[in-house]
Amino acid sequence: MPVPHLPAIEFLHRHGPDLLHGTALLAIAGGIGLWGTLLLAPQPDPAPPMLAVAPAPAPSLDTLAGWFGSGRGRLQVRMTGLIAAGPRGTAILSIDGAPARAFRVGDTLAPGVTLTEVHAHGIVVSQDGMDDAIAAPPSAALAPGFIPADQPRTGR
Repeated sequence: MPVPHLPAIEFLHRHGPDLLHGTALLAIAGGIGLWGTLLLAPQPDPAPPMLAVAPAPAPSLDTLAGWFGSGRGRLQVRMTGLIAAGPRGTAILSIDGAPARAFRVGDTLAPGVTLTEVHAHGIVVSQDGMDDAIAAPPSAALAPGFIPADQPRTGR
């Protein structure tokens, strides 16, 4: 039985080895290109370690010391003046060196610190469950009686 004559079979018979050779050369060139880019690519910086061991911070005992009344964590209140005394009194206070402001009786100066009393001679602040008396700053004595407006005051 004779083999039918097909043009595709004849083409492969004539050019098949050349096509196979060209395909092999393209595969080799692609492999060389791929591995060349992978091996010659710039290396990224090494990643930092995931769990860096650092020394643990030292525990602070300031809060605990304040609970037991050591006075180290206590608020520093300085009275700079009085506006009025009595149950509705107002004092001018500087808290921990901040600029002075006016506070009324019952106002909270800081968490756990309250202005409880205002007197003519000073104030009482409740701090950590303890009452602290703070004396009023000394004031210059005024001359007794009326002072005419055209004369300067003495004692200031």
